[in-house]
Amino acid sequence: MITTVRERLARLPRVRLAHLPTPLDACPRLSAAEGSAISVKRDDCTGLAFGGNKVRQHEYVLGDAIAQGADCVIQGSASQSNHSRQLAAAGAKLGLEVFLLPKRDAMSAPVQGNHLVSHLLGATITPIDPAESSTRRKDELAARLRERGRRPYVVGMGATRSLTLAALAYVEALVEIVEAGEAPDWIFVTSQGSTQAGLQLGCELLGLPTRVVGVNPMTAAHEAYLPPAQIAALARGAAELLGLASAIEPADVVNLTGYVGEGYGVPSAESLAAIATLGAAEGILLDPVYSGKGFAGLLDHCSRGLLAPGERVVFVHTGGLPALFGYADALTPQP
Repeated sequence: MITTVRERLARLPRVRLAHLPTPLDACPRLSAAEGSAISVKRDDCTGLAFGGNKVRQHEYVLGDAIAQGADCVIQGSASQSNHSRQLAAAGAKLGLEVFLLPKRDAMSAPVQGNHLVSHLLGATITPIDPAESSTRRKDELAARLRERGRRPYVVGMGATRSLTLAALAYVEALVEIVEAGEAPDWIFVTSQGSTQAGLQLGCELLGLPTRVVGVNPMTAAHEAYLPPAQIAALARGAAELLGLASAIEPADVVNLTGYVGEGYGVPSAESLAAIATLGAAEGILLDPVYSGKGFAGLLDHCSRGLLAPGERVVFVHTGGLPALFGYADALTPQP
């Protein structure tokens, strides 16, 4: 089935941006401490502008945009958005103008971290009020650009096609995990939608019993939140793009919101502890608001005995490392 999946993926429009396959690093010291065989799928090493999961996803999303004749792309999110930073880099590489609509949130000034990188990569950046709908503002900008004869392509929240295409990238990531060794018993990932949908679909297509656990960095109060029903729909939509069938239903999707902490974009005590734990044990860095919270979920499952001794666990590291510098105050021990 791996051959079939790869053949179907190869039929789709695609651009090449990421360094693939990414490494699958064993974590022997951490595994000995936690009692499970833990490895990290290093999608923080996808290469483009500090890497991350969106680089892999943009290969399919921007392949589709270019195939449709787009000459620019639009995204709007938090000021420290990993998605925006990686889109700005991909646009620069491909010659697509990138329009970003970051929120004027608590992390927008001073300009640093992901927000700084987006500026350095030449994106056209128009900050919006934190209370405004990113989806609405993106659609309004797309309409204005069309009136001027441009051909915009909208990505991210509210853009279902781009979210579905993004899921395809993580079908391929699942194939890479299997090709690197024995299929894991568990996969943990920080995801609010596409990344988890792709991993879950990959497990289904390959007939694996692997349990996929998504740790959501936000709650239903956030505009970008997708409930399990929509994650399942993304998985089924991705299968359709491959010309295959999926029976994934909402009940199959485990997407946890219990590790968000105070809120989206705010480090939790558990995420900070997770950063310290993995860093000290294996020399691998996490970020405080995405991968840190996902890894906190994995460590919590280990400590509560929810993983059987010796079970194989893969944590999919989705990147976000430039945010470390934006959150330096929270990460620095106080005297």
